[in-house]
Amino acid sequence: MRIYFGPALMDWLIFLVLFAVLYGAGERGLSTRQCAWLGGIYQAGYMVSSLLIGMLINQRNARLLLFTSTIASGLLGIFCLFSHDFTWLLTGLTILSFFIAMYFNAFQHFMRDATPPGGLSQTVGLYTLAWSLGAAIGILTSGYFYGFGPYALSLTTLAVTATILLTLLTYRPEARTGRPLITESEPMHRGRPVGRLFILIGWLLLFTSMFVQRPVHTFFPKMGASAGIQSWLVSLPLFLNMLIQGLSGLAVSKFPGLLYRRLPLVVFQLGGAALCGMLILWPCGFGLKFIIISLLGLCSGCASFFSVYYCSNSGNRSINIGVNECLVGLGSFAGLFTAEWRMASGQEHTALFQVLAMAFIVATGLQTGIISWPRRRGNQAG
Repeated sequence: MRIYFGPALMDWLIFLVLFAVLYGAGERGLSTRQCAWLGGIYQAGYMVSSLLIGMLINQRNARLLLFTSTIASGLLGIFCLFSHDFTWLLTGLTILSFFIAMYFNAFQHFMRDATPPGGLSQTVGLYTLAWSLGAAIGILTSGYFYGFGPYALSLTTLAVTATILLTLLTYRPEARTGRPLITESEPMHRGRPVGRLFILIGWLLLFTSMFVQRPVHTFFPKMGASAGIQSWLVSLPLFLNMLIQGLSGLAVSKFPGLLYRRLPLVVFQLGGAALCGMLILWPCGFGLKFIIISLLGLCSGCASFFSVYYCSNSGNRSINIGVNECLVGLGSFAGLFTAEWRMASGQEHTALFQVLAMAFIVATGLQTGIISWPRRRGNQAG
């Protein structure tokens, strides 16, 4: 269990820094486009770095990369907390993204190697809970300590960094006996084969989840600060969003019969579109936004579990994970600037959730088509 403290603590660090940076940007009157770049440059760097690191990482260097990225991330996080200039923030977040990509690519490789046969579902469920819970606590502590200034936030960042390092130093994985990690897959699930098409489904799920989640986590703090809402109150729905994401990802892991099926994907994504539709119809009021943003964690939790499971269960896992983490950045970047473009036309809140609802609908159509395509082709051949 102790292995999961790593991603939980690292996401605590990341989301503490990002929330403080974006809420501060709203306080200082930065534009929506500037906030999009602050969030987007981090995601773009994460995207490119993940592809490169995914091709280089292996069982021998994963642990060293975890140590290196942890130390660098803590120092860069403190740099960003003290930076108020837009250019310096862009620079700091870009470099930070490289080391965060290094950490999570290395950790997922390390995690898969430590997974016993037949235990992948539980491992991915716990991983989803761990990093989501860390992100939730990072947002909440950032919202609370923001009022005490950057020194309080920096001390928290140092404490989290030191705890990650201590966890890495004291963790001793169980001895393994030469499992062929690159080719081994879990057994079939209730007679359904482990289809490679579901790697593509996993990538689409993660892209869509980040396309939806990142604009909310980027623009909502800015909007709240501009409206004069206190930082701790703005952080609460984002905290609940990540907490519910982690709990739903863990809950899905208890039902292996949902794997490699179309229906769960349709249900949670169209459910997300319906939640966004409520804010399109009734855009006013902090209370409804509080509830809807929190509940969107159900959608991202399911997407996170399925995407990591499918990409860790067949094919070349190192490359799959690299692409997976690249799509975290690509989906986030695309969602940020699509939403920013639409929000520039006015009615920022309504425009934001129109974009997110449409993303859920389009993704559901694409995934349904991909799953159905081999069956249609077989019928035509017959």
